[in-house]
Amino acid sequence: MPQQEKLTPEEMKARFTPSHLLEAEGEEGLKEATEKAMARADTVKAVDPSDDPRSRNPYTFQLDWTDTRGKKWVGAFTVHYPTPMDLMRSGVMQARMNGGTARDALDPLTDEIAFMVSRLSYCLDKRPTWFKDPTAIIDGVPLIQAVYERVLDFEQFFREHGQIAGPG
Repeated sequence: MPQQEKLTPEEMKARFTPSHLLEAEGEEGLKEATEKAMARADTVKAVDPSDDPRSRNPYTFQLDWTDTRGKKWVGAFTVHYPTPMDLMRSGVMQARMNGGTARDALDPLTDEIAFMVSRLSYCLDKRPTWFKDPTAIIDGVPLIQAVYERVLDFEQFFREHGQIAGPG
């Protein structure tokens, strides 16, 4: 076994001192460096979420997605934020698509497909003709996932920043 090198206390201190982090010397130097860093942060303009189209309900988005074979799927979708009734109907449709089978008896992919298709059925107001029946698209699961991802992005954004019109 090779013999370990003995270090003096000064050498030990030098090895454990993060000199690369101590750019500014003393309190005044640290304050100056802090002020510069904060001034840069103040120049970054905050984005007003109400300017984002996802803050309005319904929301229209363009999908431009390419599958693994190189086929492009392009079209406009209009989605609305789901009401409690939309969610209930979607849940019933999901259960019917799964044949009434208990969820823990299904493989996760089957349940996920039924979940996404049922949610999209009740939340999409407009869709391209090629997405009329997403369950009929050969190798369509990644495409369904891509559309649902955009819908979920809208729902999450709207939940936080959405403009709700009407009574209430």
